[in-house]
Amino acid sequence: MAELLTLPALPTFRDPAGSVEIRPDGAYRSIRPPFDTEILAFLALPIATDLVGQGRLVASEVVSPASAETLVLRHPRVSFQSFPWEWAPGLWLEAAYLTLNLCSDLVQQGWLLKDATPLNVLFQGTQPIFVDVLSIERREPHQPIWLAYGQFVRTFLLPMLAYSRLGWPLQASLTRRDGYEPEDVYSVLSWHGRLRQPALSAVTLPSMLANIKKMQAGSLASRSVEDPDLAKQILLKTLAGLLSQMRKVTPAHRSSAWSDYAETATHYSDHDHARKRSFVTNALANAQPMRVLDVGCNIGVYSNLAADAGAEVISIDTDLQAVDRLCANLKGSGKNILPLCVDLAHPTPAAGWENREYASFLSRCTGHFDTVMMLAVLHHLLLRNQIPMDRVAALCSSLTTRHLIVEWVPPTDPKFQELLRGRGAIYTHITETAFRDAFGEYFATVDELALVNGRTMLHLQKK
Repeated sequence: MAELLTLPALPTFRDPAGSVEIRPDGAYRSIRPPFDTEILAFLALPIATDLVGQGRLVASEVVSPASAETLVLRHPRVSFQSFPWEWAPGLWLEAAYLTLNLCSDLVQQGWLLKDATPLNVLFQGTQPIFVDVLSIERREPHQPIWLAYGQFVRTFLLPMLAYSRLGWPLQASLTRRDGYEPEDVYSVLSWHGRLRQPALSAVTLPSMLANIKKMQAGSLASRSVEDPDLAKQILLKTLAGLLSQMRKVTPAHRSSAWSDYAETATHYSDHDHARKRSFVTNALANAQPMRVLDVGCNIGVYSNLAADAGAEVISIDTDLQAVDRLCANLKGSGKNILPLCVDLAHPTPAAGWENREYASFLSRCTGHFDTVMMLAVLHHLLLRNQIPMDRVAALCSSLTTRHLIVEWVPPTDPKFQELLRGRGAIYTHITETAFRDAFGEYFATVDELALVNGRTMLHLQKK
């Protein structure tokens, strides 16, 4: 499909120390002198080996010859790249935990993080991985100030505070790469909200003292204490305080119209539920997928089936609370499922410089998934989003390299009728025949099952 064609991603260029280029066999990081000497010294330490072994830091392999002017490292690619504007609160908190705890461990060993942004973190399932090794630098023993403190507040703490207390969407981080300034949030908070921690420390006081801070900003880096152990303890206390603040502003799971859907759905009998699960289980066993995209995952009932079948799963839904609940349910499970808040009808666009720094969701999907599941989703695309049937079928074909497991919801279905909203006369063209004709252009039927409630489960394979 023409709309999926994108320019190659730009190598990263914002870090003066080097850049990263994504290739099929890995992420290649070029490091300029004199930063190359320091990063090689770090990678030779036991802590670097330990962090990689724990899955907290991306592995690094030196690939440039010793005589080369520029050091080149190769990192293994994290299978599917996601961005903060697609994360539920639970993933934001996990990324913050990783950043602060990693920095604390580094401080103990004489190092620290010079950068603290969610963009330094990727996820394998719900396991966060710190991928920017150039953010690690040697710590000045007498320096008690963490210079990345402000960046962490702007890019981690304030977006979550604005989400939990003001209702600002986390997806807005797409256009706020450098986060929020305290003044952005201060002007909108009530007086009570301004005095409530952590807003008092992170928003109100910085906003009130903004002019003084600007005059003193240049002297922060030169502040030092004589006792290096005291400097270390101050740094560790700073990091622990930020971790506590992040916990306070990350909301507990909230219910929504869809987050309890699996338990409250009345348009399936227990018998139909069991038959649907059995059909999907058998289709997955037949497909033997390696990578599955579950569109409209809700709280992940079928994502879990795909993971149990041995697949790596990317689960997407438009409902942030359902996605967040799935994140919480996966904690400690070891399942390779990454839940993301993505609307397939309005997928994440490309962003950044020349729209090439951060790839669109569809371009990241192209060629990646051998199986796509779209269960109880099609009627939403057709009616709520008014996407023509043939365009949905074409998109499905572009998203999967082999298999599609889809659920047809007939016009007589109560959920179909809810979405019609009295517009039945203009949607008479949406029929099962039209569905089969549109999808038949791209797929052949492997298996199907008619449920008692009138819905039909189909396992399709690309022609």
